[in-house]
Amino acid sequence: MSVILSTGCAVRSWADEDLPGVKILVTYHSLSGNTERMAEAVVEGAKSVPNALVVMKRVGLVTAEDLFTSDAVIVGSPVYWSNMSGEVKTFFDNWQFKFGVFPDFKMKNKVGAAFATGGQVSSGKEVTMLTILAAMLGNQMIVVSGGGAFGASATTEGDSPGIDKKELADARALGQRVADVAILISRASSK
Repeated sequence: MSVILSTGCAVRSWADEDLPGVKILVTYHSLSGNTERMAEAVVEGAKSVPNALVVMKRVGLVTAEDLFTSDAVIVGSPVYWSNMSGEVKTFFDNWQFKFGVFPDFKMKNKVGAAFATGGQVSSGKEVTMLTILAAMLGNQMIVVSGGGAFGASATTEGDSPGIDKKELADARALGQRVADVAILISRASSK
């Protein structure tokens, strides 16, 4: 089998080599089902990469073991008041107060990414993704984008009800990019 990974700077081909396996956690909050549909597309993209084991869970069901055994975490949120939902904020608060991530930075060097859904074009999707990424950066994670500048997003009301094909493609691209980068990091770390 031959796998070609493109990082944007260089292309590396591994033919007949064993790629390290990576675990990717895709977690989200969704009331309407829109963010869940984006999460499913992120999972599809990540699963398209050989040796990627992908787990999808709602944020309220994620355990410390889920976090600590993952090589990458992709977090999705609907936009509430131009920011991440309270459930996603609680998820990040749990990293410190429930899971003991800090002060040892137990998420250090894990890959992180974000996706968001919002009702209108300017509803705060970028701010939501940036606050998710800021929480990851504060935990010394390696954040990546894909599909868009800050992750993947979907406009779900107004002129664009539901999630369209491009938005789903962006979500799949995000999942694939995170899996690619996690494998690159895992491979480099194992040497």
